[in-house]
Amino acid sequence: MSSTKRRRVGTRDDGTAPSAESPLPFLPFDLVLEIFARSDAATLFRCAATSKPVRHAILDTDFRRRLALLRAEAEAGDRRRSFDPALFLGLSYMFQYRWEWGRHHAIAQEERHGRRGCLSSFDADKLLSSYEPMASRGCLVVLKRHGTISAEVRVVNSLTGQVTRVWPPLWVAAMYPRTLLAVGDGGSSFQLLVAGTGLRMQVFSSENGKGEWGDVVEPRLPPNFFRTVPNHCSPALVLRGTVVHWLCRDKGIIALDVGAARATAIELPPLCFGQVKRVKGADCGILVPSVDGRLSLLVAEFTVISMWTLSASASELLAGTSSAATRWSRQVVIQSQAIGRGDFIGRTVRFVRFGERSGTVTLHIEQVGLVRFNLRSREALVVSDKCTEIGTCSFSRLQLCLHETDLPTLMKNMKPF
Repeated sequence: MSSTKRRRVGTRDDGTAPSAESPLPFLPFDLVLEIFARSDAATLFRCAATSKPVRHAILDTDFRRRLALLRAEAEAGDRRRSFDPALFLGLSYMFQYRWEWGRHHAIAQEERHGRRGCLSSFDADKLLSSYEPMASRGCLVVLKRHGTISAEVRVVNSLTGQVTRVWPPLWVAAMYPRTLLAVGDGGSSFQLLVAGTGLRMQVFSSENGKGEWGDVVEPRLPPNFFRTVPNHCSPALVLRGTVVHWLCRDKGIIALDVGAARATAIELPPLCFGQVKRVKGADCGILVPSVDGRLSLLVAEFTVISMWTLSASASELLAGTSSAATRWSRQVVIQSQAIGRGDFIGRTVRFVRFGERSGTVTLHIEQVGLVRFNLRSREALVVSDKCTEIGTCSFSRLQLCLHETDLPTLMKNMKPF
């Protein structure tokens, strides 16, 4: 038998094989660049490494402008580009223990493979030992000093270490978790929302350099508005740029359209927490967006993590014409066996944080530890098994910051050939 390898040859539509001289199909270079612009970060960087002309075109300002336009169109049209795992930078977390002879804590960081040193400017030991994470978005983290209610918060840039001190507004006391409404590329600017009783709200903007609070706004409340507020560290979800969603324990979801100054009360899926082992003081699920930008709720059931996605249109929600049973559809996101530690039966699962750019979800699972998985790849990883107890006297608190970046910031670090 000859050792010469045969080359497979495809066939045309008429059943004949193409000749060896058949040229490869030609694609105009501008069409190739359009394909690159719609790709994820990892694909874009691989393409940029193929040749000098390609890399030059990707680094050109016209291409970057096209990227920004596509992102703006996706956000304005209530469409979301696919989650990009390459935008995940890592985690900073602290396990705090209470024993009879005192309190102990362990602080650690996990940096994504290939991103070593990217979090060197974020001093996790100093910050997490004195401050509590309240919110995060992109490369920014909102921190509040332990044991305080209305003191200043600090907005820390994970990439640069820059700290912005934000004093509390005079006329609104934060009853709902603080929320980052908008974050510029690389954390260059941000807006911070504070909402109080009856969703009375103010927005802090850093865009003028010094930073200032805007006017107090009292939004219109729906007839079925409820006064139950979220857990103080329950992460909010922002859709369509200015619509903030809070999971208010088992009562329902409050959606606040900051631009229109209007609120909506959304009922939860019927019996969505029926197969959940509850932990005192923690949410039974976490709000995330679907691939097409719709409101979704992740829930850890006995053997799976499921996603409930809102199917009603915005107009139906506001009019209240659709019943709770027809608003939601359910699908299984990940089997518990994918985590490699059996199922969730008899175990408490606490959702901690979600990264909207990378699709990273973090969980604290009893007898397993700190886990993260990705909504796009459906891959799970046990980050740490140092603390596997939840809701016992030996464990009091897990604090975690999720760090992400954005494509323009990654491209700034790309060097020409």
